[in-house]
Amino acid sequence: MPKADPLEQLSVLNELLARVHGSDPEGAEHARRLLDFFREETPDELHQLTVRDCADKLARMHLGEDDDAVAFAHWHVPEASECSPLWIRQAIVGEMKKLAGRRRALLLVTGLREAICPSGGYWTKAREDQFRRVRDWIDELVCAWASRESQLQVIVI
Repeated sequence: MPKADPLEQLSVLNELLARVHGSDPEGAEHARRLLDFFREETPDELHQLTVRDCADKLARMHLGEDDDAVAFAHWHVPEASECSPLWIRQAIVGEMKKLAGRRRALLLVTGLREAICPSGGYWTKAREDQFRRVRDWIDELVCAWASRESQLQVIVI
């Protein structure tokens, strides 16, 4: 599997957040132009850019900083991690506790593909099946921990 392009992932996240949360179109356009500028002007520094570092800032820009804004939690799956159910459960429960008590919330999960298929590996049918199983299990865990009245969204990129 080719290494994921962090700028492409951030661009996808920017578009998702702009459409799903109806945030300021001007802010989304500003972020889009910033990502395009970074891609064109600093191609040598792309290897230093990570989704993990930038996703929180991008989400806060779309969701807002104030108390009545959408609650936000971000879990980045480390590349060298094993995708065992206990490990995933612990991480997801920890993130869900951050969102507890909030009516509207967003849980962003990044790095899952890279954890399942490390750099240099091939994206096989078995890895695709494992990715779907883990993603479905994350969805089930989130549903189990979310309150009935909450409007919770999960984005896995």
